[in-house]
Amino acid sequence: MTYQKELSDLENKAYRKSLDLLTDHARKVQEVVRSLVLMIDDYISSRGNMEDYYNEVSKLEEEADEIKIELIDTLTKSAPGLLYREDFLRLMFNVEKIAEIAQTISRLILKLSKSNLGVDPAIAEGLVALASESLSAYERLRDCIMALAMNPMYALKQVGDVHSAENKVDLMQQDLDLRIIMDVKDQGCVLICRDLVANLELMVDTMRDASDDVRVLALHRVL
Repeated sequence: MTYQKELSDLENKAYRKSLDLLTDHARKVQEVVRSLVLMIDDYISSRGNMEDYYNEVSKLEEEADEIKIELIDTLTKSAPGLLYREDFLRLMFNVEKIAEIAQTISRLILKLSKSNLGVDPAIAEGLVALASESLSAYERLRDCIMALAMNPMYALKQVGDVHSAENKVDLMQQDLDLRIIMDVKDQGCVLICRDLVANLELMVDTMRDASDDVRVLALHRVL
């Protein structure tokens, strides 16, 4: 076997392993986002233990971080000359950022809970709906990433679905932000609620950015 053939086989193996790790990472981050959405729902409804939720989100984020480290190791050591390595890393870092933002939101909710501060009833339903749509947007991103290995053309289609979901969340966020300003009387609560909403929007904006990274990787495979 020639050196070039050995190198090609090594890079193909690293490419396949990288796709597998990206998929595992995306699934783990989905668990993070789902736990956050449940936390928000129970916080609004005055159910559950917020510290337990925060610990669960943090544990899942750490598990996602372990997969990220393994992926970095694969991309930097297994095949230093692997094509599209930077594209893999960019996608992975954006997906990891989603988990980090989710943890930030969960930490804020925990602090609110410990301070016995609740969300104004005037916007509670809207906040739950926004969180739910954020999870739906992530599920579309996960489908994108999972399609990369088997059906890059379908992955490209799913990118458009992520953008549509992000646009929907943007409209919901703008409407909810206005309602917070107009309907919530306590100024401290206004700041807290707007911070929660802004972080949820940032999380979904990052999903859109990650879907653009998927588009780049998928185009490499179909062109």
